[in-house]
Amino acid sequence: MRSRIAIVAAMPRELRPLVRNWKLEESAAGVAVYSSERAVAACAGIGGRRATLATAAALSFGPAHLLISAGWAGGLHAGIAAGTAHRVKRVVDAATGEIYSAETSDAKGTTLVTANRVASLEAKKTLREQYSGDLVDMEAATVARLARVHDIPFLAVKAVSDAYDFELPGMDRYVAQDGRFREAAFAMHIAVRPHLWKAAAHMGRTSSAAAEALCRELAKRIAEGDVEGKR
Repeated sequence: MRSRIAIVAAMPRELRPLVRNWKLEESAAGVAVYSSERAVAACAGIGGRRATLATAAALSFGPAHLLISAGWAGGLHAGIAAGTAHRVKRVVDAATGEIYSAETSDAKGTTLVTANRVASLEAKKTLREQYSGDLVDMEAATVARLARVHDIPFLAVKAVSDAYDFELPGMDRYVAQDGRFREAAFAMHIAVRPHLWKAAAHMGRTSSAAAEALCRELAKRIAEGDVEGKR
């Protein structure tokens, strides 16, 4: 069986521009899996526990020569603009301090910090100061650890949905136990708080731009990796 690239993300919305014409596979409840000739992508929800399930699902569809943690991330300083995509050089697990290197030619050396909850403005500042971080997410360290366990090269590609100085209060409360973001409930939360409408609309725009940028970068990486998959 031909080796493919395996991609792990939290939510299908993050990968929609990439997988819209891919095959939707049958998988375990709560995990969406999409496949093409060159890659397979799995989404199981937010957080490390769900990333573990998504990784297992992706790898169950055949051998992989690269495991990618992909999706939205928060920026941690002014040099990281909303709507931009980045290949990560290293991932720091904020819970353990462990550092994982990633396969990338990005000379900038972007550092991604994986936290265990949605980062507030205060948390973003702390992560920047403590780890010299550029980005923050909630899944990459788990995917990196599993790549090491399975002896598969690891890459992280993240796109910025929210800049370092942006915060939409209350989001963390709407991440369910199964890793789903309860969009309808959050929309109701925003609907009765007019002072949050502008911020919510802004994040909707930046998230869409980030998904497009992310998927362009992933498509390039899939094309680059095609030679490796034929070896």
